[in-house]
Amino acid sequence: MLRPWHYSLVLDKEAAASIHQQLIVHFRTMIEGGAWLGGSALPSSRDIAQRLGINRKTVSRVYEELSALGLIYTQPKRGTFVTVTARAKDASNTLTPDQEASVASLHRPQADAFTNSIHTLIQKTSLHHIRRAALHMHKLQANDYDATGLFNLKHMLANLLAHEKRFLVSPDHIACGSWLALQHAVLQSISPDDGLLLVDHTISQTLVTLLQKQGIHVIQLAETAGTQAATFAEQIEKYCINYPVSAVWCDTSTLFNNENYMADQTLLAQKLSDYRLLLIDDQRSSFPLSQESPPPLASKYAKSLMLGSLYGDFCDTFNLCYVASNENLSSAFLSALNEQHQQASLLNMLAQSELIKRGEYKKLLTGIHRFLEAA
Repeated sequence: MLRPWHYSLVLDKEAAASIHQQLIVHFRTMIEGGAWLGGSALPSSRDIAQRLGINRKTVSRVYEELSALGLIYTQPKRGTFVTVTARAKDASNTLTPDQEASVASLHRPQADAFTNSIHTLIQKTSLHHIRRAALHMHKLQANDYDATGLFNLKHMLANLLAHEKRFLVSPDHIACGSWLALQHAVLQSISPDDGLLLVDHTISQTLVTLLQKQGIHVIQLAETAGTQAATFAEQIEKYCINYPVSAVWCDTSTLFNNENYMADQTLLAQKLSDYRLLLIDDQRSSFPLSQESPPPLASKYAKSLMLGSLYGDFCDTFNLCYVASNENLSSAFLSALNEQHQQASLLNMLAQSELIKRGEYKKLLTGIHRFLEAA
């Protein structure tokens, strides 16, 4: 089989479309059409530039856009490869075990029709266009990025948290990026020597397994009937009396109802304070545009990390997660997050920043909210 770069691409420098646009169209046609198999190696930007007689920066920009679209990926010291797509898998089974292993981390389960509808809605709201605008407007260099996220985006997220969740938090206490990077940072910041970690029934078994691999002793709490914060607080106290517990990982939004949420939040906050526990409040599944929901417990309890996302459970492709805390983010967390920095993740963050800056994010949330109500 010929290597993917052995092609007869002829660039028309007199055409209305720019060289950059011609390359994007050709690469997308070859990859999405299945002509280039998933897992196939691609040449370096230098090789393509020399072969076609064009500026290397143009090719690098094309690679960055294709990576942001999920069509290609780069592995340090190995090179750039075509991402395995469902269509490519169906068309051919010629991938070697090494190729399968190299892209296994990129595979996601097929989304259901409902989630695909949300995905389409987000695309129609021009996020793809904003990705491209972000790519052209920003210089993607190391000094443009810091471990807790982009400066403007952190301030915008702080404003959104204040208006949507009534949670006043300093922009300096917010970290943003992909969930995989944030998850790695959170796990690295939890020390096995501190004591047990209690997790509620909503936490996935996959995450529990990851915690255990870190050497953290985890106990999963039994499901409480309804929204019973008092029962949950009793469970915490039972384990704190008998074991050295250091933290609780749960979704507190499932524990409170609108009638008694202030009293329930105060009760649970007091219990956490009595035993000096770290609260990891995982509200990533909550849809942001929900004025009916009470403020998160993190707004009352200082020793906490609140995990959230801009689109809840919908649309992993464009989602952006964040960690917000009333206290300074630990040096272990920031160091681990900095190690996870990836160009595609940074581009996604830039795109979200442009989306919020242009005032389109609130309109997008309103559209998704109406879609959910009509479904």
